[in-house]
Amino acid sequence: MDKIVAQFSRKKKLNMRETVRNYFSLIGLLIVAVVFEILTEGNLLQPRNLMNIFNNFFSIGLGAMGVVFLMSLGELDLSVGAIAGLSAALAAYAAQISLVLILPVAILTGIAIGLLNGVMIARLRVESFIGTLAMSFVARGITTWLLNGSVGIPISLRVFDQNSVKIFVFVALLAVLFLLFEFSPYGKQCRSVGASVDAARQSGVKVEKVRTMAFMISGLMCGLVGFFSLVRTCTASSKTGNAFEFDVLLAVLFGGMPLTGGWPVKFRAAILGSIAMSVMKNGMSLMGIDGLTQQIVEGVILIAIVVIAFDRKSANVIK
Repeated sequence: MDKIVAQFSRKKKLNMRETVRNYFSLIGLLIVAVVFEILTEGNLLQPRNLMNIFNNFFSIGLGAMGVVFLMSLGELDLSVGAIAGLSAALAAYAAQISLVLILPVAILTGIAIGLLNGVMIARLRVESFIGTLAMSFVARGITTWLLNGSVGIPISLRVFDQNSVKIFVFVALLAVLFLLFEFSPYGKQCRSVGASVDAARQSGVKVEKVRTMAFMISGLMCGLVGFFSLVRTCTASSKTGNAFEFDVLLAVLFGGMPLTGGWPVKFRAAILGSIAMSVMKNGMSLMGIDGLTQQIVEGVILIAIVVIAFDRKSANVIK
């Protein structure tokens, strides 16, 4: 009898954990929204403020969707902010030649740096944490050297910063990347590599190619972030993309993204986590909290997420 009770209790605990895993990101988003709606005295979800939240969400969401493929492989990219900054810088210089070159240059810059990251991690066997951190320093250094302050572009390019344009771009990319990750052979290969590299190799997956492509996708999205950052301010500076990598990392973890990759990775974690992150940042701004204090709060929240949602037996953040 005691054995049956013990088995029932263990099964109940597993079901509870599974339920929490399935709804972790949604519950987290609802908690953040309710808390900041109360703290801002009902101003957070006012119609006039929702577009401010979307503008925060747009860049973070693009970056988060880009790193989903990497996270499914169990890899990290700490160079996303630096890639966005360098993409914006080179695009600003390209504008002096022809305005038509701005978007292609930004995207190609992101893809090129992503390719370098991919070769370094997949071919040279450098750990992604170290390799992308080093690439971040390199890209930041080049950006600072190129700009020597800031470089402006014509104000007319702010037409690309319209909400209608950004909504269309985001929805289109969301649809493409969601289908690619959840239903395409490549998305399944990413998760199979994250689950077991050896098993993936034995099943015929070209692991190095899969990893390299994932870094290129991340780089492409960072290039787009750099482009939209540029057209929003019409200025490229050495500070463009600063700390963006931490916003993206916190967003995906807030959404419940597993750190070790594999099949538990869900695309929705990037979206829900980005929304929660954007609501939180906007809420703190409405409360008059300065940028430095916001960073401290975000750091504390990141620690709390890892402590609360970390499954120590399987080394996963609850999905």
